Amino acid sequence: MNLFLLTQPDAFYIPKLLDRFMEEKPASANVVGAAVLPGEIAVENVPDYLRLMGMRGTVLNGLDFVRHEVLDVLDQAVGLDDVYSVRGALRAHDILEHTPENVNDPAFLDFLREQNVDLVLSIACPQIVREDLLNCPPEGVINIHGALLPKYRGKLPSFWVLANGEDKTGVTVHYMNEDLDDGPIIVQKEVPIRPGDTLHSLVLRSKVQYGASALANAIQQIESGTVEAEDNPEEEATYFSFPDGRAIRQFRERGRKIR
Repeated sequence: MNLFLLTQPDAFYIPKLLDRFMEEKPASANVVGAAVLPGEIAVENVPDYLRLMGMRGTVLNGLDFVRHEVLDVLDQAVGLDDVYSVRGALRAHDILEHTPENVNDPAFLDFLREQNVDLVLSIACPQIVREDLLNCPPEGVINIHGALLPKYRGKLPSFWVLANGEDKTGVTVHYMNEDLDDGPIIVQKEVPIRPGDTLHSLVLRSKVQYGASALANAIQQIESGTVEAEDNPEEEATYFSFPDGRAIRQFRERGRKIR
């Protein structure tokens, strides 16, 4: 089965998820390409992250991002033992990049057909996937979300479960439709929240550790025709956007930290 990935630049989580997924996926599933689309890493998002992390946290996070960028350059030059960017993870596994301006462009859909893509995987895809793309690959389009859907649809679910004092979260792999984090659930794994969890530690454990195996499991089920999809009911859904000042205060009052 041929797979194509839709994702975005990242230094901390997606590279590790991709690397682990490539190790755990069925050998018969071939990733024939990936699109790395402009996403959260943008100048216009800096005010949001300043509010979320504070000046010190934003600066430290930025310095860590620069460190990863430098390590990624070194990796290209001499070869290191880890992955430090999404494109670094693609290089490590010989995955070709093909990034369109718009994933819904008819020319991109023609490209997917030419590559005989059976299934498209969204890993933090920053663009809305429309009906023509959803119907293009024979096995559809699936997404990985860092929460137990239908709860905590939307942005930064790991932040919101900590802010709301939940004792567990999870990861969900589901078929996509045009609605946000909607569509039948293929695989869902619960992740306990620990007293000392930060946002960083929880994302690493849920989306990377549990997420890679959940994606691999979903691929195996789709390939073998054994999917028993579960409902993702809209009437039970909760939605969250980027945290406002009140939510950030609530997060901090619970003793939680970003890193």
